[in-house]
Amino acid sequence: MLFSFIKNHKNQDAINEHLGSFQSLFSENQKKAIMVSLFLIANSDREFHEKEVQFFEYTASILNYKLHNDLNFIINEFRTLDRNELFRHLASLEESQKDWYIITVFGMLHADGKILKEEFQYVEVFFSKMNITEQRFEKVLKDYQLLME
Repeated sequence: MLFSFIKNHKNQDAINEHLGSFQSLFSENQKKAIMVSLFLIANSDREFHEKEVQFFEYTASILNYKLHNDLNFIINEFRTLDRNELFRHLASLEESQKDWYIITVFGMLHADGKILKEEFQYVEVFFSKMNITEQRFEKVLKDYQLLME
C-alpha cells in the first residue's frame, strides 16, 4: 500500500520519484482543502492523536504540501479557507482524485485505531458536498480491498 511506502521512505525526493507527477494533478487550493478536511476529521474529538499526526504528515508529503512545524501556525493558515471555499475546492476534485480522497479519509478514520461518530459526521458532510455517495465509498474501498464484502 502507498502509505507503507511513505512510512519507509521519509525522504521527499524518494516520495516524489515514486509518485511521479501525482502531486501536480492537484491545485494548491485543492491540497489545502484536503489537508483542512483531514485536520477537521482528526480533531473532531478535540484530540490530535500521534498516529493521526503521522498520517496527516504522510498525506502532506504525498501531496507535496508544505506544513509548518508549529500547530498553531497550521491552524491559523487553515482558518484562511472559509467553509464555502473548502467545499468548493473539495468538490472540484476530478473523479479519480475523489477516489484517492475516499481512501485517504478511510486511512485517517483508522489512524488512531478508533472510529468515532463525530468523525463520521464530518466525513458525511464532506462527501455530501463532493457528491460522493455511501455506495461509491463502499465500492472504492472494495475495489482497493480495504473493505471486505
